[in-house]
Amino acid sequence: MVNTDFSNSYTAASALNKANIDAGKAQQRISTSQQINSAQDDPAGYARAVKLKSYIGSYSKAIDNINQGVSLVQSVDSSLSQVSEILTKMRELAVTAAGENNATTRATYQTTFSSYLTDLTNIVGRTKFNGSSVMDGTTTSVDVQTGIDATQTKTMTFSDMSSTGLGIAAVDLSTSTSTASTGITTLDTAITTATSYMTTIGAYEDSLSFSSDLNNQKQYDGIMSADLAKEATNLAAAQIRQSSAAAMVAQGNLMNRELVGYLLRPYTG
Repeated sequence: MVNTDFSNSYTAASALNKANIDAGKAQQRISTSQQINSAQDDPAGYARAVKLKSYIGSYSKAIDNINQGVSLVQSVDSSLSQVSEILTKMRELAVTAAGENNATTRATYQTTFSSYLTDLTNIVGRTKFNGSSVMDGTTTSVDVQTGIDATQTKTMTFSDMSSTGLGIAAVDLSTSTSTASTGITTLDTAITTATSYMTTIGAYEDSLSFSSDLNNQKQYDGIMSADLAKEATNLAAAQIRQSSAAAMVAQGNLMNRELVGYLLRPYTG
């Protein structure tokens, strides 16, 4: 009888201690929103999370690089749209000049054409990376670090979209209708070149967008994030066990005191 009472008290005390630990763990996870708060919670998971966190720190820098690359190609894309528009206007002017027999009138077309050349040069000149134009042949390629490993880079090549690069600097609309007709052919080639290049730039933008996937962050969150609904249930269950175990401990202590009093009765008179 004595051994049974003490055993029951010990069991109840152990159960209370376990319930206290479980309740504390659930409360901690709810308050931090993390299921792993120390290596003790999950040694393997904690080690994996620490490694991923170091990756995330490096990856955030790679994301900055990717965003800069995206900004660059978007700037080039915008400038190319303006260049394409200017080339279209130039071609329309050349078509008009090819049908104009009056030399004086063709000369005015040439003046307008030269104005378009100036506009194109200004657009190309202001599209820069690290202070150098990426549209006039000055900077022909840019490397973007897209990941945390040394090999994870994206090399983007840039074409010369200046009037010289497009071969339109020497277009002559004023000399004769024949030279104006030749200008139409030259401008057709330039438009094809610009249109094809726009496709390349669009592909660069898509590629950089794909590179910005936050897979490491997702893995880290999957390891560390607590299931708050589950932990709330665990806390409620632990609190019920706490109440039950505490009641059993109190009852066991009372029974033990009564037993000790009974055993000591002959000696206390």
